[in-house]
Amino acid sequence: MNSLTAIQEKHTASAQAIAFDYQFYYFMCLALDLRHGDKVGFEVKDDVHIDLKDGTTILFQAKHTVSTKADGTLENLTTLDVDLWKTLNIWVDMIKADESILQDHCFYLVTNKGEGNNEFIESHILFKTNSDIDKIIDLLKELKNKTQNNEVKSCIKNILSIRRKKMKLFFSRLSIETNIDDIIDRIKFKIYEHCRQKDLIDAIFESLSSNMNVAKYLDTKDRKKFEITFEDFNNRFGKCFRVAFEKKPLPKRTYPINLPDNLEEQTFVKQLLDIGEITSGDPLIIEYTTQMLQAMNHLADWTEKNLILPTEMDEFQKEAILKWRNEFQAKYRQIRRQVNSGSSIEDLEMDIQNLGLQLIDFLRKENLAIAEDALGIELSNGHYYALSDKPEIGWHYDWEQKYKLV
Repeated sequence: MNSLTAIQEKHTASAQAIAFDYQFYYFMCLALDLRHGDKVGFEVKDDVHIDLKDGTTILFQAKHTVSTKADGTLENLTTLDVDLWKTLNIWVDMIKADESILQDHCFYLVTNKGEGNNEFIESHILFKTNSDIDKIIDLLKELKNKTQNNEVKSCIKNILSIRRKKMKLFFSRLSIETNIDDIIDRIKFKIYEHCRQKDLIDAIFESLSSNMNVAKYLDTKDRKKFEITFEDFNNRFGKCFRVAFEKKPLPKRTYPINLPDNLEEQTFVKQLLDIGEITSGDPLIIEYTTQMLQAMNHLADWTEKNLILPTEMDEFQKEAILKWRNEFQAKYRQIRRQVNSGSSIEDLEMDIQNLGLQLIDFLRKENLAIAEDALGIELSNGHYYALSDKPEIGWHYDWEQKYKLV
């Protein structure tokens, strides 16, 4: 390392900056879990704190490292790690200033460092089981005498200076979490729990982190405490989630179409031939078949990708068929009376064909909608061709006898 590089590195603070970001991302994580009556704060009572509805306050110290071991993994929170003892020392100073905080405060040390073989953490875990404070006190005395680091020695000495009863209560309210290095992934998972749409997670994360950082800057600049209640989060940052709930048009594309070998054997084509809308060999058969297959492909794709709900699909089908049925009843009301009076369908064929043409002309003007999204005339026409191909609808007065019962 040359002298210029050494000077530059001395006056930059990338490790400190990422440590600060780590604290802020942990704050975001807590903000996403807020419940009615809770309040989370950043750099107010501690690195991060949360005031719960029940009156409990949880203080968080978030410690981040970029240092790695020889194998490339992050360094461990060792037994005599200065971050560990400086953190505990801060909280002990708080207790000495006001012992009453032990009644309604909890203390959380969160770090991306690994745990390794940390004697204090092991001893603390055992204490949580048996409440034997004497073993922790013995370990603290041993570590104070063992360390060559004067800062660590001073911190341990300060911890040992509080009364035994207070120390026991403090350690019962202490929690230490290591290996918390996936903080951004945790935030994104919580966002996913809110929006339920994986493809929107990154967009919401970027919007939320950006807006919360700006809010932090402006509140700090105005000498305000950066604290967020459940209601604040909804009011100030709820718009960041709007993309997940805004109505978006269903995606439309042109699918490659494989036409069937015998176009005129399709039921919907037979129905159109029957009323004289087309004739055999008509090039419109290819156009209508393409429209039908495009409509079928779109609906299948939207359903498969969960862009429309099964209930929305059912409602769409019912609405389309109801429009056909209402117009069918209106067009053929007089024909029905004549048939009921004894006229034969064969004698009425010319009138039936004309009414069938009027019926399909009417429905070709319909712009069907699914999930409040209009399909457009081409896909709407294609959907009616698909319904008549099943067949669930028809154009001829006697279409059920001719096609549905075959």
